[in-house]
Amino acid sequence: MKILLTILLVFILVDVLIVGYVLYRRFRRKVSQKTIEKIRIHWKEIIRGEDPRQAILEADKLLDMALEAVGYRGNLGNKLKAAPGLFSDLNGLWAAHKIRNNIAHQLNYQVDEASYRKTMLSFKKAFRDLKIF
Repeated sequence: MKILLTILLVFILVDVLIVGYVLYRRFRRKVSQKTIEKIRIHWKEIIRGEDPRQAILEADKLLDMALEAVGYRGNLGNKLKAAPGLFSDLNGLWAAHKIRNNIAHQLNYQVDEASYRKTMLSFKKAFRDLKIF
């Protein structure tokens, strides 16, 4: 009786693992190689720019595009809420997005050098987490 129960449990465990693996493979989201190249090229253009405010706005748009490419919908805030497990520094990414919002919605909002660097690093980490960089 114990042997049959052990065999049954092993079969159930193997089935669960197989189903889990199949679901993982089916629903795993990846950015296409074409989109990766487009993002890398645009990132280089962004960091060569002169205006830190514009760079932050563009980096935010680029992240939005990358998440759209893997199937997330809505604005970037909604996409970040739907994909919290994708990012190693979600709090930093939210802070970067908040700075973007301040730039977009507050007249004459200024970004100091330290904030600019920290914000751009957060975006770069997000692209690394998505395996783009």
